[in-house]
Amino acid sequence: LAPGVTRETLGPRLPALAQRLTAIQPPDSNGTRELQAEKPSRFSISTSPSNDGSTAFLTVGLFSMAGCVLVIASINLANMLLARGAARSKEIALRLALGATRWRIVRQLLAEGLLLALAGGTLGLLVSLWANDLLIQSISGLFSSMNFSLVVHMQPDAAVLGFTFVFCLVATLLFSLGPALRSSNVDLVHDLKQQGGEPTGAGRLTRFFAPRHCLVMAQIALSLTLLFSAGLFLRGALKAGGINPGFDATGCVVGELDYSLANTPVDDAKRSLFAVVDRLQALPGVQSVGVGTMLPYGNLTNTARVISAKEAPVVKTDPNAPTPGFNGLYSATTPGYFDSIGVRLLRGRDFTRNEASDKASPRVAIVDTTLANQLFPKGDALGQHIRFTQAPTDGSPAEMEIVGICAPHRHDPISARDMGRLYVPFAHAFSSNVFVHVRLATRDEAPTVAILPTIRAALRQLDPDLPLIQLAPYSNLVNKSIGLWVVRLGAILFGTFGAIALVLAVVGVYGVKAYAVARRTREIGIRMALGAHPRDVFSLVMKQGALQTALAVTVGLALSLGVGRLLAGMLYEVSPSDPYALAGSAALLAGAALLACYLPARRATKVNPVTALRAE
Repeated sequence: LAPGVTRETLGPRLPALAQRLTAIQPPDSNGTRELQAEKPSRFSISTSPSNDGSTAFLTVGLFSMAGCVLVIASINLANMLLARGAARSKEIALRLALGATRWRIVRQLLAEGLLLALAGGTLGLLVSLWANDLLIQSISGLFSSMNFSLVVHMQPDAAVLGFTFVFCLVATLLFSLGPALRSSNVDLVHDLKQQGGEPTGAGRLTRFFAPRHCLVMAQIALSLTLLFSAGLFLRGALKAGGINPGFDATGCVVGELDYSLANTPVDDAKRSLFAVVDRLQALPGVQSVGVGTMLPYGNLTNTARVISAKEAPVVKTDPNAPTPGFNGLYSATTPGYFDSIGVRLLRGRDFTRNEASDKASPRVAIVDTTLANQLFPKGDALGQHIRFTQAPTDGSPAEMEIVGICAPHRHDPISARDMGRLYVPFAHAFSSNVFVHVRLATRDEAPTVAILPTIRAALRQLDPDLPLIQLAPYSNLVNKSIGLWVVRLGAILFGTFGAIALVLAVVGVYGVKAYAVARRTREIGIRMALGAHPRDVFSLVMKQGALQTALAVTVGLALSLGVGRLLAGMLYEVSPSDPYALAGSAALLAGAALLACYLPARRATKVNPVTALRAE
């Protein structure tokens, strides 16, 4: 909004602006313009709220991951406070004996926990400033290839600060209140008289399922869930980066033209476009030049539904009944398009120059093997006739003859595999916004970049006012695909959260085991004084840690399978129960947890019985 314009004063101005836009729109546009002022209630680049499902799902996923990390970190805090409370049992008993109330002790311990939580929240806000800048740069770089101008404010404001404070307060109450109540509930006579160490009456089962050990096992289970999620997205990112999309982006330059920006008439635009093709074809080092109205991995799609011409006309009386025919990604091209993008024409022929330039030429089409097998599963699609389920609005014929069959190729890294392709001559489905593909004789990146000024100069000599929006190596545009970006961003985010969870889990396991060994120093000293071998002491500590790790990993595997089902809609070419991600994350976490148990167990074997007994 311009300065001084409010949402209330904006409404009456929109109809006049819409009429002005309608008056200058290109001749091939249908209908009139309508402007609406929408209040941005959430992050979205969609004009239809119903299309925001994936964005909302991603938001819920991010909040869930952040919540898991918060829980894991808070469990570490709870364990630390439990250990600190046990170590201060004599101090707390002495305070109570001197007249302190239990509520005062609880209040003091809660204040200590709140101080830790606020320190963590403050550090988190500082890190978020740096992380937000990285995210904005990534999104802005992505949308720049789509001619979007992104304006977003992602700096912490009063609401974010308040939200963070509430989270810190809730975490403190949830994970500090229990340890505080437990630490303040003491037996004065017993705690003032007892020596340091584990309770003498505690059995093996009691020790195994002690509160601090249960919390650590919960940490391991949650960490495994996050690691498994990270593994799924990492596997998807690797597949998305290494999969053969069916076309060859290396050694290809793409230029985007939009004749609607200059309000160019249709006939003039077609003449200009074919002049561009002929001029670029004459450049040295150029093998082929082709034009298409849709760019693979170009973030924009267009579909059409077709059926065999032998089928009865579609008369749909029941709106809930399935629509006959098959959807195909729909694009209009010129001769040489398939050679330019590196897609093989398996059978038949390419379009002719006359078909691509003359709207009155016979109606023909090229389909890929996917759509051909869907339309004619028991016969040869070449030479067959198909038609649109909905006739074109301009009154042109809906029936076409299939004159060629091309190899299948992907349009988006996360699109469905069963979506076929339908191509028609450029004149039969004219669009003012087109993509010119220039295939070079080399596949090296350096010569591809070096020829860009030559191509740009040739286009300027042909027409200084040519509406050229962008000119770039095709591989650069592929790397900026929204689908690839989403897969890679998911891998980075889940990987970051998984790594944080792994570190927190290892720190928690090590801290609890180290504390348990320290508490059992007197017991270990007595065992060794009575003849226990160091390997017996090592086995004593390590066995308990291994069993607890095994139990936690088992629970974590069950949780991971459930989370995998929830993430199934966002995964690329990866099963929600992928065995490699499941086994890898379980092995990594189990190995790290056992290593965290090994160090305190190793330290326990170094206990000197005489020193331990004298110290206690």
